[in-house]
Amino acid sequence: MSPGTIALIVVAVSILAWAGFMANVTIRKQRKAAAAAGGGTATTDTAASTSHSAPAPSAPAVTVETVPPAKRKPLSPDQLAVSRRQFLNRAWGLSFVGFLGFFGMSSLSFLWPKLTGGFGTKINAGNYDDIIAKVGPDNNYLPLFIPEGRFWLTYYEGTGDAPVYTAVGAVDTKLQALYRKCVHLGCSVPHCAESMLFECPCHGSKYRLHGEFFAGPAPRGLDRFPVTIEGSSVIVDTGSVQVGPPRGVSTWDKFAGPQGPFCVPT
Repeated sequence: MSPGTIALIVVAVSILAWAGFMANVTIRKQRKAAAAAGGGTATTDTAASTSHSAPAPSAPAVTVETVPPAKRKPLSPDQLAVSRRQFLNRAWGLSFVGFLGFFGMSSLSFLWPKLTGGFGTKINAGNYDDIIAKVGPDNNYLPLFIPEGRFWLTYYEGTGDAPVYTAVGAVDTKLQALYRKCVHLGCSVPHCAESMLFECPCHGSKYRLHGEFFAGPAPRGLDRFPVTIEGSSVIVDTGSVQVGPPRGVSTWDKFAGPQGPFCVPT
């Protein structure tokens, strides 16, 4: 269970507990009010005897007199004062509300952190000319791994015929930022300098230098991130994952096949 799920469960339980507490207090107040209203008025029956001089005996007449309710006396200072029980109830209630508020705010801050760097943000991979020198023909097209962004920077001189190449700016920048995660089951994919392929050590999926599918159980090519040039810097947006090209796409003949033996046997 993730920390975010645990935080949501704790918040929900706290809210339910607070609702139960307030419901209990409300019911107790209603019961006290009903009990006080039951003794507000009283009626008494008085019997008036008939005159003794009546010529003949008859049933006594009964009259009902309503006694007006007694005027309530103003509450004394002692009665107006807050009782110890009331004070404790209010103190506990305010403390619980304050705790719930602070806990809720901290949970929301944890669940929705403000990203200022690292994976999921825009990452400055370095100077454009320096990167081209490292991953281009001057260094035999060996890709460069950027740990902070979890991607491989590779050189690209293909046609860019698949839509994803337009989305990531591969043709304009001559660079590809390939997500290192295998699209089969998520293993980290290293690069093999002998075959010049990315070869997954888990189940043998293989991808070309520019991330297109070559062999194995993977359903498509490696996913990738948009690359832009800002000034002289290479900026990679790791918060925008672009789905890799489907099987059968081959846009760069130079690296359409392996350049040497595999590092992971098929």
